[in-house]
Amino acid sequence: MRSTTLLLALLGTALAVPHPQPQFIDVDGVEAAADPVMVTPPMDVVYDEPDSLTTTAVEAVAMATAAPVARRGGVDNVKRDGTCEPQPKGSGPLAYADTPEAFLADTNLQSLALNALAPAGYTQVFQNVQASLSASNYMGLYTIDKYDNALCQSICDQKDGCVAFNLYLERDPTLSANTINCPNPPSTTNIKCTLWGSPISANEAKNTGQYRAKFHVVIAASNGYNKITAPDPEDGYDGPTQLGGAINAPSSSKTYMGYQFFPFSQSQGLDMKSCTDACTKQTGYNSRHPKSDCTYNPCTFVNGYVLSKNGVPQGLYCSMYSQTWDPSYAKNYGQYRGSDHYSVSYSYSYSVQNPVAQPAYGPSCTPA
Repeated sequence: MRSTTLLLALLGTALAVPHPQPQFIDVDGVEAAADPVMVTPPMDVVYDEPDSLTTTAVEAVAMATAAPVARRGGVDNVKRDGTCEPQPKGSGPLAYADTPEAFLADTNLQSLALNALAPAGYTQVFQNVQASLSASNYMGLYTIDKYDNALCQSICDQKDGCVAFNLYLERDPTLSANTINCPNPPSTTNIKCTLWGSPISANEAKNTGQYRAKFHVVIAASNGYNKITAPDPEDGYDGPTQLGGAINAPSSSKTYMGYQFFPFSQSQGLDMKSCTDACTKQTGYNSRHPKSDCTYNPCTFVNGYVLSKNGVPQGLYCSMYSQTWDPSYAKNYGQYRGSDHYSVSYSYSYSVQNPVAQPAYGPSCTPA
């Protein structure tokens, strides 16, 4: 994708993006939008919360009890030489030998991930991976005192907007590694839980570690989970109604009004209110710009879904209609462009509770 001002302009006016072919995923429009913002959580902290998020107390978090590492503002991870100062001792198990190779090969560590069950309301996305996430809409990192899916899930459930989490073991140095004085100190194992405001995928588990001086930080027993509960109801709309794909209404109905696409970022997570707001604003825009006979098409139905490219979630795609369609029309499961696969998931619809009567007439309009 490449950055463009097109989307921002459209968002400002609530004007739906024109569609090249009725209801096909507009790959050109998606590729013209901004790339999803991928964030890699810092690896040298026990706690982190991005500055863009509202800081709230999260209960039931068993934080490390050793001397705390200062919270970092934001999510940058600048390489720098250490000071040999002691680092917080982790609560995770140690490998059979103190080497990165042993940490990655230790079956006792792997068994923690392999025996972990998906919490109720979540589905497992990946299991026992040797990498943590670099994904969109990062919501924070917590170091916990045991490898426990239920604990990480509880932290996610208490964070407004959290829809996914990643639990993993991280091999960290016991001293702040210094190139000259303590280049490869003994290790400790931290148990980390990161939270995400957009769905995650196995293809985003790419953070395999880093070096601090000669100490190799590596990741093991990494499991990822997406929340599968329905999105929230939205004021003024009936729903959400779960769909098996995206709506593909008959082209002869002429009810498809276009779409808006919201790339995932630190400010845009999986929030269906983005879709219902776009529908409401579309009706307002159309009423102020009626056709020559003074009529306009109100948006009465919107289908929001996660659009992924080759398995990596890109953003929230909102298709708008002037008529409500039932789930039997949700037959669009995605499409290919060359070798790239654009797929549909987490698809839901909302219907306006009190739609404008049709034909609708614009205010203060005199037919041509």
